[in-house]
Amino acid sequence: MKRIFIFAGTTEGRELSDRLSKSGFEVSASVATEYGAQLLPKSENLKVLQGRLDSAQMISLLSQADYAYVIDATHPFATEVSKEIKKACNCTKIPYLRLARNTESEEEDVPAQSQNLLYFDDIAQASEWLESQGGKIFVTTGSKELSQICRKITDKSRLFVRVLPSQESLEICRNCGIAESQIIAMQGPFSLESNLSHFREGGAEILLTKESGSKGGYFEKISAAQELGMKIAVIKNPEKARQNDVQTDQIFHSVEEICDKLEFEK
Repeated sequence: MKRIFIFAGTTEGRELSDRLSKSGFEVSASVATEYGAQLLPKSENLKVLQGRLDSAQMISLLSQADYAYVIDATHPFATEVSKEIKKACNCTKIPYLRLARNTESEEEDVPAQSQNLLYFDDIAQASEWLESQGGKIFVTTGSKELSQICRKITDKSRLFVRVLPSQESLEICRNCGIAESQIIAMQGPFSLESNLSHFREGGAEILLTKESGSKGGYFEKISAAQELGMKIAVIKNPEKARQNDVQTDQIFHSVEEICDKLEFEK
């Protein structure tokens, strides 16, 4: 039975882990948090590993079995994690594959920059702009960069944040001085109606979000914010830039593509 190691911290990663484990592959799926582990399906051929790893720890894990491939199904914005995965693959000589979130087919639907919709290269740049604006801010970029945002935003009462319902996320919110009344702890993606309800609940005048594609509910967030006349700050998707470091035949844009490759080689 072929062994596959998947860094599976996304919807696509969970789907791929499920598909391969039920198709005769022995799968080890790595996620960062306990909540991420709970989201993975139960399967006889699926082993779940929990915890944040650096390249040295990855090398140690990958050296414990004869893995045919390592699949990087991490979030498009988890660029540092991908660098560590590639470093570990180079050291262990295990072939690296990237399951990239495909947003290219959606580009015609992506709103153009305008007075009320601005694109930024990173959180720091967006946070500086947010500090210069008035009104309450609805934050949907997750808990990881929350401390960076809070260092820039002087008045924390302006922030209304939506994060995963995990102890780690809630602890980060507390450490950043975000009151419980300013937190929505829920698993997305969210519908247009849910976003409208949440934005109204927070009295938000500005949306901060990531260009995460349809899998991340990006268009529903943008549509809801535009319907309410909110300003929108978008962190650009870094996926295209990071793909410059990966050979074309190592990149796959859907679960189906990567399953077809592995099934063919079985």
